[in-house]
Amino acid sequence: MHDFNTRSSIRTRYTGPTNHRGTRIICTDGQHAMHDSPQRITYDWDYALDSAENHRRAAQMWLDKFITNGTLARDGVSATISNTSFCFEGDYYHSWSLQDSRESK
Repeated sequence: MHDFNTRSSIRTRYTGPTNHRGTRIICTDGQHAMHDSPQRITYDWDYALDSAENHRRAAQMWLDKFITNGTLARDGVSATISNTSFCFEGDYYHSWSLQDSRESK
């Protein structure tokens, strides 16, 4: 028997600067059965990084907030981005996986 894990992807979207805010990335998981509204964060653009790495870091920040330290928090378990795809209208979609550091001992 196979163990299939289904998770929603994380979407990151570039948002350009305005008169009041700098360049940033909006990161969300969309709406799904676990909660009524999307869980989202805003990541300030790091000009020392390229576009793909900014999007990847925003997605990892989302995971750190909502998964590693949030609803799925357990000792020794962390979540990391496993794949990033550039997709529709400039959005990036990120898949992720859980790692249990206790299993490697």
